[in-house]
Amino acid sequence: MRTIKISLAIMAVAAVSGCATTGDGASWKCSAQGLANSHYTGSDIAMIHLQGFSTGGSYKVTQNAQGTEATGVTANGTPFKCVK
Repeated sequence: MRTIKISLAIMAVAAVSGCATTGDGASWKCSAQGLANSHYTGSDIAMIHLQGFSTGGSYKVTQNAQGTEATGVTANGTPFKCVK
């Protein structure tokens, strides 16, 4: 019985490890003055939530030629940048 539990634990660790992302799946980090929260995955839209607002909004971004940086401006004129 103990052998079965150990085997199941090893299989669970292997399954979770297989979910790790590398390469193009690298995460993006966004920055802006007063940034409370953000979410960006490399598309043409970023979700930016600034302090002082109850929710965030979706804003169009422009990526650089290398695809490693995306910039945009929120509705109140705050510029933001997301870097891979």
